Amino acid sequence: MKAIVIGGSGQIGGWLLRHLADRGHEAAGTFATVPYPGLHPLDASDREGAARWVREQRPDVVFYPAGFTYVDGCEADPARARASNREEPLNLARVTADLGARFVYFSTDYVFPGRDGPDAEDDAPDPPNAYGEAKLEAERAIAEALGDRLLIARTSWVYGPERQGKNFAYQVVRRLVGGEPVMVPSDQHSSPSYGPDVALATLRLVEEGHSGLFHVAGPEVVGRPAFARAIAEGFGLDPSPIGSKPTAELGQGARRPLRGGLATPRLDAALPGVMRPMSESIRDFLRRLDAGEGWGDPRARPAS
Repeated sequence: MKAIVIGGSGQIGGWLLRHLADRGHEAAGTFATVPYPGLHPLDASDREGAARWVREQRPDVVFYPAGFTYVDGCEADPARARASNREEPLNLARVTADLGARFVYFSTDYVFPGRDGPDAEDDAPDPPNAYGEAKLEAERAIAEALGDRLLIARTSWVYGPERQGKNFAYQVVRRLVGGEPVMVPSDQHSSPSYGPDVALATLRLVEEGHSGLFHVAGPEVVGRPAFARAIAEGFGLDPSPIGSKPTAELGQGARRPLRGGLATPRLDAALPGVMRPMSESIRDFLRRLDAGEGWGDPRARPAS
């Protein structure tokens, strides 16, 4: 299988490239702003240029984990949210359709309002913010373009080893190592999802010929404080500096789902046990950092 990963410098994209190579597939990855060796520069907003590059590659499958994922930034700039999360992937999905290839779009639990989660694939979406709205619009538009050659993987609270070191686990560990307090929302609940498992599960769904909509998320629904404490304790750090406040007191620019999370009946039927529980995932996170696999280490103090 020949694959393209749009957004290969990101956390899911980086793991897709690792798993594709490990499983004997040919793959090319791209970056937009953060270069890494072996990745191709690609500006998805240059729609003609991006389309031309994809056509030249003649892929069997295009993975699209890229996008504008800063939720408060999307709320402040909904036009950018829509362009990055809907129009740009839709452009390459149409190219993929013309090539007769498959397309994999990564979406979010933020398509749901988070009132009575966890939500399953058949539950009605109702996005609470501009980010979720753009992602849901993309799901629908790309499905119209691709039909049964599309796989949509919705995920949530992705964490684990990554090169850019931006996810929630990195934020918690860096602050604790630096002796700083950690303040998290007391009332937000969702499904922590281990990035290496998200990427591998999605790749295996493609390998086995699945299409349509799958929730690819961790097996537990927890609150942010419990998630932060599990990370701290797993890294051998004192969790006592972790505090919490209701979301309404934190001044976040976009509404968040509060009782969220993703139920995974379709994934559980297709690939039972593929998403490891949080405790096992955090142990694997540490193991990979200690093995020196090239991911950023949140325990490392910045050079003075």
